[in-house]
Amino acid sequence: MQIGRAEPRTATNTVASLQSAEEPDITETVVFVNISEHGARLITGRRWPAGKRVIVTDSLVNFRAKAEVVYCAPYSSRRFAVGVKFN
Repeated sequence: MQIGRAEPRTATNTVASLQSAEEPDITETVVFVNISEHGARLITGRRWPAGKRVIVTDSLVNFRAKAEVVYCAPYSSRRFAVGVKFN
């Protein structure tokens, strides 16, 4: 039985954009905590429901990926930690 992640994640503190795939008007600036080939952990100012389809964009490194929210958990009094799986 494997314990932990199947792949390494790279720690980062990069700013990106998170946008709802179905509602493009819902968008916010977020911070990457870590990222891997298959997903990322982001810090957001809004609650994103699990299963929500989103688009993650970072214009500095020309990164754009469709993803699905896997979890959203309280991070601080006004922030949430969001895990996304790239598809």
